Amino acid sequence: MGFTDTVWMLLIISGVAYLLYRSLWKKKGHCQGCASTECRKK
Repeated sequence: MGFTDTVWMLLIISGVAYLLYRSLWKKKGHCQGCASTECRKK
């Protein structure tokens, strides 16, 4: 595995970690469009 492959791997892992942080921990599992604790079902 070369240097370029390692850089791409780190970029992809960083992106996945950011998306997980944003969707699971920062919003604590709430809906993406709201900040309330319950989502309305339509």
